[in-house]
Amino acid sequence: MKKMITALAITGSLAVSGVVAAAGIQTNSGKILSSKEISKKALSYVKGTVYKVELDKEKGVQVYEVDVRGKSKEYELTLDAKTGNLLEKKTETTKVSNSVNNKKVIGLAKAKEIALKSVKGSVKKAKLDREDGIYEIEIIRAGYEYDFDINAYTGKIVKKEKEKISKKVVTGKVIGLEKAKQIALNNVGGTVQKAKLDKSDGVYEIEIINGATEYDFEIDAKTGNVIKKESEVADDVITNTKPGIPSTGNTEKPSKPSTSNKVIGIEKAKEIALKSVNGTVKKAEYDREDGVYDFEILTTDYEYDIEVDAITGKVMITDKERITKTPNPVTPFISEQKASQIALTKAKGTITKIELDEEDGVYEVEVKDGMYEYELEIDAKTGAILDFEKEYEDD
Repeated sequence: MKKMITALAITGSLAVSGVVAAAGIQTNSGKILSSKEISKKALSYVKGTVYKVELDKEKGVQVYEVDVRGKSKEYELTLDAKTGNLLEKKTETTKVSNSVNNKKVIGLAKAKEIALKSVKGSVKKAKLDREDGIYEIEIIRAGYEYDFDINAYTGKIVKKEKEKISKKVVTGKVIGLEKAKQIALNNVGGTVQKAKLDKSDGVYEIEIINGATEYDFEIDAKTGNVIKKESEVADDVITNTKPGIPSTGNTEKPSKPSTSNKVIGIEKAKEIALKSVNGTVKKAEYDREDGVYDFEILTTDYEYDIEVDAITGKVMITDKERITKTPNPVTPFISEQKASQIALTKAKGTITKIELDEEDGVYEVEVKDGMYEYELEIDAKTGAILDFEKEYEDD
């Protein structure tokens, strides 16, 4: 049973204040309660603010694990996912240490930036372990997983580990990515931000934003059953001002958007950004911490950093920097067209992505042929193929 562990920067004693017997629970063949309904149920048992809702399964029964923060106590509740009945209740008295409370963390976005400076790749996981005072960052790049521990106060990398990812093809018939997304959307509504098949676990991982809430689903790739459902407020600045969590030092609190609002989507945000500055998009990503889309756009002479509000679409240019041009470099990179030709000699198909990593001096290329997906790394100076991976496509 997979669980998300939330570490709290607190001292004090953990006491189980009550356990309700689960003998009368029936099988969960009916419809489970929504996260909104289960949150309301939880607050009927204890007073406070719900800050974590997780759908889980215990002994074949679907349950919600709900964390509630009161004025001086933390509550961990286990509720029947179908009826909302309280099955277990744990209470923890929070006594915040002044030495922790007075320190300011660097912020999740800064921690990710530090990790990505060390390894260019895709961030798989990023969270603050408040108990140990570190940011845990996982980055995927070229078949490897990099695990970072970054000091939450100084930004120093205290651990960096590299591990080869073993890729396995899911055997048997799967429901398909679109079907998995529809199952998740039927549960909470909103906009899908990420959807992929984890072949090693045989699950679809779906990430959905609905207003100010982010939902993470795991859906069985064969049966379509929801294995895990987690939700959290998609704004670390707001949540870090609550008791027991170190302040980020940002005194300007953004207004919390209405849950009825929906994010505009990255394609729409890109279109808005390009109307503001006509150029080539170098980077596009959604910053959930600040509720904005971040873009880097290149023109002939300048590089622009642009933020687009994820709800309203309002544009703000945050930085403009002149591009320094170095004529006639000693060892120039091969062109993108040349790298594409080299990739297609190794993998026949259609190039779906080609990106130059200037720091490492490699082209990262993805090729698809309708059945397989190929990932290549090509030396940007010599044209040599440094890494080649072949993987059966999800759908």
